[in-house]
Amino acid sequence: MAKVVGKNIVLNQEEAELVGEGKEYEFIPNDKGIFLMIDKSHLKESEGKQVCVNVPSLEEEKQQVIGLIKSTRLSDLVEGKFETILNDEQKKALLQLVTGGKVFVFKLNETYKKGVYRVKDEVLEEKKEKKESEYFDAPEKPFDKYTLEQDGFLIIKGKNSAADASYKFEKQIKEGLLRGIKSFDGNYYLIQTELLGDYLKKCVIAFGNNNTQTIEELSKNIKASQTLTRIICEFLKDEGELMERKKGQYSYIK
Repeated sequence: MAKVVGKNIVLNQEEAELVGEGKEYEFIPNDKGIFLMIDKSHLKESEGKQVCVNVPSLEEEKQQVIGLIKSTRLSDLVEGKFETILNDEQKKALLQLVTGGKVFVFKLNETYKKGVYRVKDEVLEEKKEKKESEYFDAPEKPFDKYTLEQDGFLIIKGKNSAADASYKFEKQIKEGLLRGIKSFDGNYYLIQTELLGDYLKKCVIAFGNNNTQTIEELSKNIKASQTLTRIICEFLKDEGELMERKKGQYSYIK
């Protein structure tokens, strides 16, 4: 993705090869957030003539790209990696989606070099009321004091209690509103799917900038309680994306 640094435009390797070294271009505003770069040699050939530039709408490719962003594995949505699975037309469509604001790169903070692509209408974080567990400094509580209403998850111990919870929340589980998992420590976790999705994304971004982190470091980076962070890590481990090298220290498997 091209980036303006001072008075210079910095290109990635693929963009630099496309533009060509040593060539001169005319930089022309075309529409809000959209600019055209025209090879000056082409302008000289067309001197005295009206230069017409058609920007393809790529509507079909845009829908393909949006579909990919919504369905692709989180680790493959990282900026710079996602582009490698797109064809040339889809790359152009992605650029138009980004300049138009429909798609953006989400970063936990500006110190991170890379983020993940997200679709704007999926992001409602600013409007949601945070759970108690969504604060880094949230005090740890006894396992039976966590609730779906206050924390967004339950910690359940014992097979009988887990069976009771499955029966009690059967409808929400079937509707995809809640997801459950059994961890290696014998606990059962039941968490709101929306909360889980938000923090899976944040963890992927955090590990993308530091491949191995302790639970304390990760908790601080994603701005969540250590209990919620552990639960998110259990799901990443279950999906084969995370390895717990030693107790409380995780490495992301790319």
